[in-house]
Amino acid sequence: MKIPAENLYYVLCYAWERLDRLEAVPDDVRPSAFDLPQNLLARLLHDSFSQVLRRGLDRGYRERAEDTRRPRGKLDLPSTVRRALRLRGQVRVRFEELSRDVLHNRIVKTTMLRLAAVEELNTNLKGKLTRLVQRVADVGEVDLREDVFRRVQIHRNNADYGFLLDLCRMIARHLFPEAHAGAVRFRDFTTDEQEMGRLFEDFVRGFLRTEHPRLGVRGHKSIKWDAAPEGDAVLRLPLMETDIYVPGAADGRSAIVETKCVSEPFAGGGEASSVSLRSDHLYQLFGYLTNHARSCAAEPPALGVLLYATAGTTFDYRYRVHGHPLRVSSVDLTKPWPAVREGLDRLAEALSGHKGPNAQQAVA
Repeated sequence: MKIPAENLYYVLCYAWERLDRLEAVPDDVRPSAFDLPQNLLARLLHDSFSQVLRRGLDRGYRERAEDTRRPRGKLDLPSTVRRALRLRGQVRVRFEELSRDVLHNRIVKTTMLRLAAVEELNTNLKGKLTRLVQRVADVGEVDLREDVFRRVQIHRNNADYGFLLDLCRMIARHLFPEAHAGAVRFRDFTTDEQEMGRLFEDFVRGFLRTEHPRLGVRGHKSIKWDAAPEGDAVLRLPLMETDIYVPGAADGRSAIVETKCVSEPFAGGGEASSVSLRSDHLYQLFGYLTNHARSCAAEPPALGVLLYATAGTTFDYRYRVHGHPLRVSSVDLTKPWPAVREGLDRLAEALSGHKGPNAQQAVA
């Protein structure tokens, strides 16, 4: 799915819930022309790290060891004796030194180095990233494993690194070495339905939490099966976890939203009469609704929403299935951002129990 650079920027900000980044879109991101995602991420990485550099890189204490004639810090007596340093008039000492060579700076530097090695990256961006790397020669490199990102602690004093590390994690997940030495390939995540599905889910949830906090949107809610094992049944039933859950709204009705990012939101083809909703998506949502109703019998039947990320297609269908109101709607991510935002605001109205505008009953 090709997404305009400005829209992809907003998708990332809401998905990561980086509210401080929503106030102003960088000038080089505003054009709505389609762009390679690695170029957008490189621009954001360069601009964000440049801002941090101007304010001063975060520093931390790192332990160092050296042989010296002027002791400082803690004497390492075993090493001094073992290496016979006193014969040379030296001792081995260990001390802590305030340094820019801390883990989060290493992550950013390594990410810039690897991204600059991507052959398809814009030449101008390659140069900008390389020049930034040269300005942090005192910072080392690190293996960009997932557990490395989890080791970084973001707090008030280094909050500027939050968005930066989100960018680095996104970039690192999609960098792969090529066969010839030194070359790196970036896998376009916008063409991967599974990857975009996760991102779209996080985006919608983050938008609703940020722009419509009164909804009290939750993430994955586990729904219990109305079932009990019989006889020798020892296998567990699969978990039912919603993408987005909205507890009792204005009319006491809760809502379950399942987000989807697929190339074909409908089944069938040819004549309009042969086109139908995808059975796997509908059965999944209906299973959630019916089991939720049995565990929350005092509530009105929950609203179910199938929300699709689309490119150039808009639809909004409404049904009532076994007492449950059901909506099948789209968010066209190729439209200008104000139109995308307006569509999500209408979704929020529906989730809050308010009556929205008339549904569009045909695929546009």
